[in-house]
Order: sequence, then C-alpha cells, then structure tokens
Amino acid sequence: MRWAIKLLLWTGGVVVGLVAVVYAAIFFAPLTFSRLLDKASLAVGVAKGFIPPPLPTQSEVKEAYWLDQTWSHRDRFWFHHASQGTATLPVPYDWFVELQRGELPLPTGLRRLADSEYLERFGFIPSPRVAKGEKFAGAAAPDAAKFGYRAEGPADVADAADRDRIAGYPDNPDGLPVGFARLAAGLDPTTNAKYPDQLGLTCSACHTGHLEYRNVSLRFDGGPAMVNLDALSKAIGLAIGYTLELPWRFDAFAERVAKRNPEWKDKDKLQAEMSRIVSMLLTINAWEKQSNGTPDVEEGIGRLDALNRIGNQVFFNDLLTEEDFKNPKRVPARVVSNYRAINAPVSFPPLWDTPSLLWVQYDASIFNELVRNAGESLGVTAKINMTGADPGKHFSSSIRLAAMAEMEKMLRGTDPLAGKAFNGLTAPKWSDAAKLFGKGAGWDLDDAKVDRGRDLYRTFCVECHRGPVRDAKFDSRWPELSFWAATSPDRTEPNWLQIGDRNYFNVVQKPVADMGTDRQQSRVLIERQVALPPELNLHPVSDLNKRWNCRIPDDEGLNSSFGLALMAVVDRTIDRWFAENPTDPKTEAEMRGPRPNCPNPRTFTGMQTADPAAPAASPIVPHYRARPLDGVWATAPYLHNGSVPTLRAMLTPQKDRPTKFCVGSRQFDPAAVGLKIDVPPCATGLTEIDTSELGNSNAGHSFEGMQTDIRKLPPGVIGRALTDGERDDLVEYLKTL
Repeated sequence: MRWAIKLLLWTGGVVVGLVAVVYAAIFFAPLTFSRLLDKASLAVGVAKGFIPPPLPTQSEVKEAYWLDQTWSHRDRFWFHHASQGTATLPVPYDWFVELQRGELPLPTGLRRLADSEYLERFGFIPSPRVAKGEKFAGAAAPDAAKFGYRAEGPADVADAADRDRIAGYPDNPDGLPVGFARLAAGLDPTTNAKYPDQLGLTCSACHTGHLEYRNVSLRFDGGPAMVNLDALSKAIGLAIGYTLELPWRFDAFAERVAKRNPEWKDKDKLQAEMSRIVSMLLTINAWEKQSNGTPDVEEGIGRLDALNRIGNQVFFNDLLTEEDFKNPKRVPARVVSNYRAINAPVSFPPLWDTPSLLWVQYDASIFNELVRNAGESLGVTAKINMTGADPGKHFSSSIRLAAMAEMEKMLRGTDPLAGKAFNGLTAPKWSDAAKLFGKGAGWDLDDAKVDRGRDLYRTFCVECHRGPVRDAKFDSRWPELSFWAATSPDRTEPNWLQIGDRNYFNVVQKPVADMGTDRQQSRVLIERQVALPPELNLHPVSDLNKRWNCRIPDDEGLNSSFGLALMAVVDRTIDRWFAENPTDPKTEAEMRGPRPNCPNPRTFTGMQTADPAAPAASPIVPHYRARPLDGVWATAPYLHNGSVPTLRAMLTPQKDRPTKFCVGSRQFDPAAVGLKIDVPPCATGLTEIDTSELGNSNAGHSFEGMQTDIRKLPPGVIGRALTDGERDDLVEYLKTL
C-alpha cells in the first residue's frame, strides 16, 4: 500500500482502502462523491485520494472562429506554442504525452492524460497538430476550420523570417492545446546535468479568450482564459502516482515512453527518476502545509494568485536543493518562511494595448517590459540557478529572452501615436462576433442607445479609463478628451509620455481605498517580506538604485520587500542571459526597452520618481490602475478579482450585485455582456465565487446615490446611480469599444 499512502499525502488524506461498490461514483461523479465523504466525516480515511479532480462537462462546439486581431494564423500559432524557456509541468515532455489518467479504467480501457478532449475540460483551447520540423499552414492546414482557422487573415505583423531565425518556429506533434510548449533538452543551470525535453506553459495559456454562444466558439488572443491550473496539477499528480505504483500500469508506460524516446529504455532508471519527482512533489507539499499560516483562497477557474505564486516559486522552490529533498530537516527556516498562502487571486488580464501602457499589472507595479516577461517565466517554473556552489554562475537560467522579445514585438506593433491606433495585437471587435449570429438576443446594436451611451461614457468613465481607443465620433465631439490627445483639460498629467524612442499611454492610477475594490492583490508586493540567502549577494535597494538610478529610499528594511527582491532577482537573471548569449548593443537595447527596472514611486515614501508623470514623493498608498476599455465586452468576469459576472451587474450599486455565482461555463450572455449567471450549487467542476470570502469582494467601483459632484462621493462610489435606461445605453456603447 506504499503507493496509496503516497497518493494521499499528495491530496492531504490517508487512504485505508477502496471498495468496488463506489467505483462508479468515484469515476462518474467525483464532486458529488467527495461531498458525500465530507458530510459523512470520511474524507480523511476512505477513498478521497483516488478521486480525480472534478471537471466541467465538455460543451458541444459545432463551429469555431478566431476573431480578427491583426495577426495572421502563422503569427497566432507561433504565439501559442513558442517556448519561453519554462518547465511548468513537473514531468518530462515524453512522460506527459504517454501518461494515463490518474483514474480507474473504463471497460474500454485507460485514457491518456494528454488527450486534447480531456485537457479542454480544464479550460484549454484545442490546437492543430504540426509535425516536428514543419510550420503551421493556416487555413490550408488539414482540419483548419475545426480549430477556428477559417480565412487566411491579415499579413504577418512581424518579420516572420527574422523572428524564426531568432526564436525558431514551434511544432505541436502531439496536438496539445493552446499555451503548451516544448522546452528542448538542455543543461540544468544549477547542476550542469542534462535534462530531457520539458513541457511548459506560455503566456497564451492564461491569456487566450474563449466564449461560446449557440454551439459556436469565439476565440481571441490576449483575452482572459478560463483555465483551472490547480486542477491540472492535481490530475498530473494522480497520473504519476497511479503509474509509478501500479506495476502493470508502469510496465505499459515504460514500454510506450521507450518507444517514443530510446533514452528512457532503462526501466530501473525511469522508475528511479519518477520516484525522485514524486518524492520532491510530496516534500514540497508537506513544507507548504507546515508554512502556510493562513488558509488558501480557492483560485478555481479563470483566476490565479500570480504574484504570490511567483514569490513561492522564486523564493521557496528555487532555493531548495537535491540535498534538501533527501533531508528536509536541513532546510533553513528562513527558506521555509518565504512560502505564503495563496490568498489574492485575480482574473487573467487582457494583453492587448499592454506594451504601450506606462504601468502594467493591476497594482501598477511593473515599468519595464522585459522584466515583466522574464518574471512571468520564472513564476511558471523556468529553471534557474540560485543554489549552485559557484556564485559566478548564479542566476543562469533556461529562460528564452529572444523569444520573449519577439512576443512583445508582436503584441506591441509600431508606434500607436503615429496612426492613432494600436496595430500590434488589437482588441476583438463586437461587430466581428455579432455578424456570426445576426440580429436579436442583444447582438445587434441600437444606434440611438449607442449615442446616448457615448454621452454617459463621457460623464462616468473618462476620468479613469480616458477616451475610447477607437471611436471617431467621440474624438470628433470631444477632441480634447480623445485617448490620442497629448493632454486633457481634466487632467494635470500628460496622457502620453515619450521614453527613449517609444510612446507610452499614462494610465490613470487611483488609491485602492478610493476605489473600494478588494485590496488583497494590492498588498502582495508592498507587504510581503522575503529572506534572501546571503550567498546570492542581493541588496535590492542599492542594486536597483545603482543600476537604474531608481532613487529608492536607503532603508535597510526595504531589502526584504518581496516586490524589490523580485525585481532584483529578475534583473540579475536578465543580465546573466545577456552575458551567456552575446547580443549586439542595438539589439540588446531594443530587447530591454527604454524604461528602467524601477518600482512605482507612489509605493515608497520619499522616492524620487523615475516616472516623470508621478509626484516626486508620496506616502505608501496601494494603487490600482485603470486601463483602456477596448474589448471590454470580451473580458468577463469583471473587477480585478473576477467577482462580478457581467457588465450590467458592474454598473449596478454594489449591494445589488450577485453575491454567489458559478464560474467555468463559457456560455456568453450578449444582452448583459458577460458570463451566463449560474447560481450555486454549481455543476460538477465549476468554481463557486462567494464574494463574502477573503479576496473575493465585489464591492467598489459602484454607481449609487444621487450625488453628482464626484468630489463628494464616498470611497468605493464613483458616480451616481444609473437608471435602468441609462444602464442599457451605457452597456450598448461599451459593446462597441
């Protein structure tokens, strides 16, 4: 029973037996069976550890369409599968595609973990097979229409030949979904030992949208995904456990893997490596449970506590050594103390416009684009040397900065101010979706409502979100408030700033207390503390000040700030990459971008700004930033933590918003604009959002009362209450953005 004990250590229980009478319940109704065990006080004891994660029923899709966002199909496929140098999933690539699911077999036999139909139930979007060495043929590819590639699309935004030379063109021989990328075999930066092909997630895994209406799938790049990464990690854990400890399953697996890659033909070596990985995962899980001072908040479908997860990866997992797993008691307490609870989940933000925004992240915490992308790659488990014996090789990593720079170039396009339009990845248009469904049900637009909604947008939305990105009528009527105007009379700061040779839109930032929205995410970077190993020789304040002239206050206590420590680690990692990959100065400058790696000056008292639009010194006050609302119709659920399901609900007083709803269905409501509101109890596999729980508040950004003077509104209220007619008009206008 050694295998059963290991499996339940992974899921937090202890298995003492499994009876055949519950077979069907476990397999066909895992959520219901789990709840019955809980109610019967048997969750710690019987069969709960054998239950695969409950997943939503796969909806029927008869047609699929990728909406036009200026990218060609060739661009799109490259973005979906080009590796960023990550090894997110804890097993080699060959293992993942040959593992059978961690579940009891059906009479027809066992099924693969890597089957696209199964991974789609975790929220991933299917993607075509492309054999090794080949390139995606776009609409001409076999079954292209099945995957939504119906027309050739516009010409390539980037120079494809140059991009392929720099970063290569990815394949997808096993038909894995959007966001899965193979990291080619290489040398571990810490041990210098060879590692096999790995499987990582790219930014497209979490930033590719998918909505369904009348059995039609609308797909668009850069939108918030509806994936459940926590459930996927549990499914992989079960698959490894079942395979390792059931001899007949292991033997079949070993035969398949050896056939795929002869390097795995030694069964004893394969079993030893699999045991090592299981031991590592179980040990990390045990440490996390010991060090978790507060309960985790369920992320569920479409949300992730990205900042805390990055912190746990970089300052906890990446500081563990092979010896630590052999003798966990030797791990320094300061390393264990770096782990934090997952308690600030947020929706995946849209990517369009992002490269031209002055500050990114919900809390306006990141200035430099390469730091943003490299930090994300470290967070999704790029390999990095932070524990090696040779200090001269610290911060060597598997990240692929050249590929990231090409992704950023594709997203950014050319100077938006030159043509007063974004021309990299653009937001999806309502009109492109509506023409697929004709009139009725909210898809057709009422011109009179749109015009009245434009006036309401001017009254209620411009203060924070500024003028609309692509509405010529608004610009003609109020040219001084145009998104593209250099300055606006209602604003003391400029709308646009030129840094180096690039123009950036100066997003509005508001104190969290004024907005009244959930504050958990804003606390992570400014409140979380980390202990830095002395051998890394990291001194974030002096390092960033010396390198970038950030002018952070010379306060020793700030060296333990998670936000500053992470910036310093990413800085060193980028520098190490350039040292190991000599790049001509012009190309390196282009890749790095013109913005320094400095924190937001609104965060640190006395900091003299590197952002010319911000005051020279200000108190430590957490802020959220407002972004342009182009494509807002495709980004439900709303607020940064996904606590409001539709735009219509977003425009109601906070007390009238749904307090509990289910997330996971991609069924779209074109009238209310957002997710179809399902109330608990939720169907199998869906996530229940309870807005009374930590991190889930749906308060703030509220329209209520009769006060019209915005200077007199209480915190959390940004405008007077709207009538039903006004709400209809504003929603109608927001569809057009």
